[in-house]
Amino acid sequence: MEFKISYNQVDTDIVVMGEFEDSKQVIELIEILDLPKNKKINITFLGANVIPKIVLERLFILQEREKCVVFVLKRYLYSYLQNIGIKCKCIEKNCTLKKENRKLSDKKESLDKEEVYSFLKELNIIYGYDYTEYQIDSIMRRINIAMIKEGICNFNSFREQVLSNENFFYNLFLDFSINTTEFFRDPNVFALIKTKILPYLNSYNHIKIWCAGCSNGKEVYSLAIMLKEAGILNKTQIYATDINPYVIEEAKNGIYSTDSLDKDISNYRNAQGEKNFVEYFSINRSYMKVKEELMKNILFFQHSMISNGTLNEFNLILCRNVFIYFNDSLQEKMLESFNNSLDNNGFLVLGKSEGIQRNNGEKYFCKYDEKLKIYKKK
Repeated sequence: MEFKISYNQVDTDIVVMGEFEDSKQVIELIEILDLPKNKKINITFLGANVIPKIVLERLFILQEREKCVVFVLKRYLYSYLQNIGIKCKCIEKNCTLKKENRKLSDKKESLDKEEVYSFLKELNIIYGYDYTEYQIDSIMRRINIAMIKEGICNFNSFREQVLSNENFFYNLFLDFSINTTEFFRDPNVFALIKTKILPYLNSYNHIKIWCAGCSNGKEVYSLAIMLKEAGILNKTQIYATDINPYVIEEAKNGIYSTDSLDKDISNYRNAQGEKNFVEYFSINRSYMKVKEELMKNILFFQHSMISNGTLNEFNLILCRNVFIYFNDSLQEKMLESFNNSLDNNGFLVLGKSEGIQRNNGEKYFCKYDEKLKIYKKK
């Protein structure tokens, strides 16, 4: 969808078509939002999945003044805005589950693993996303969820729609993407990184870190806080990647809800944070924004660990709670890739339910702290 902004001055209706692609488009919208108005603004986003930070902040201000009603088409944007505290109305029919669709779970056919695997191969051919070595039971659960949302109880009908309609695939892609995270998740892991790994890395003139599967950026900014407190953020380059391009834009914005602030502060303290967690954010009524000092050494970009190959010469790689969605064969391929991406004596951090026992990872890594799933390149 080509980007376009239309504005009806009489009714104060603004319609934004497509995704934001450059700063000129952002400035154009900001100028319209800043025009003096006596009536409420109705702004509709058609096509956008994530909105730039400066636009989000304007919407917050307008809604605090009760001067703005927001409508969105895309499911991802609807969830994103709701999560950070911007009230919006979804104009997509499947944005929320209808009662009749919930009942479809009782009517739908059982999925056949061979048919699903064949479907995954077709997805890779048509859309370029390879899910063939993901845990098949997890994939089947998510297909079931997607079918209920779409109101389709027959798998072959669902398959035809996804393969022929990019919008159906878009929704399935979101259901396949897992973005659960939090600041300083598993604080003991960050405490060990702070007390043992960062002092070791400090001996290097330049440090390179890769956060693979970075989700919405909370883990990345947690790491940046640790690096700043260790006095080595300025000589560190962090590469933060995820297969989902929309979650990458969300991470770049660095805007989060304050609903979990108490948990964030607790995690930070348990990770042996030295200061006040909120010092690293600009705190507003319903959201908090990461300060620029943490962002300057982070490069966020879309990347598939499966399809896009290795990134080289890292001292530390974090890939936490991603392997649980891969089968053992794919896990081994990823461990080989991480081995090739690490400098000598580099570290790999996996999730608490992951490891190197079932996937021949001991060919590439030795245990550094098995309990916390931290390994070192052989």
